[in-house]
Amino acid sequence: ELIQYLFIEIYNRWGELIFESKNPAIGWDGTFGPDGIQCQNGSYIYKITIKVPSRDERKVFEGHVNLIR
Repeated sequence: ELIQYLFIEIYNRWGELIFESKNPAIGWDGTFGPDGIQCQNGSYIYKITIKVPSRDERKVFEGHVNLIR
């Protein structure tokens, strides 16, 4: 089945949204804000929402990613 990408969100350990994108060509580069401030090493929470068009079904995937420089 084809999957249509919808939304990605990245949160810091305090639950603050630090990145979001609706464009599958733009991923998180480990920075925060419009000035591109580098985030600290550590664990971040991701939430990815996808859509399966053939069934009009949305799925949410959540987990942790470790940022190491």
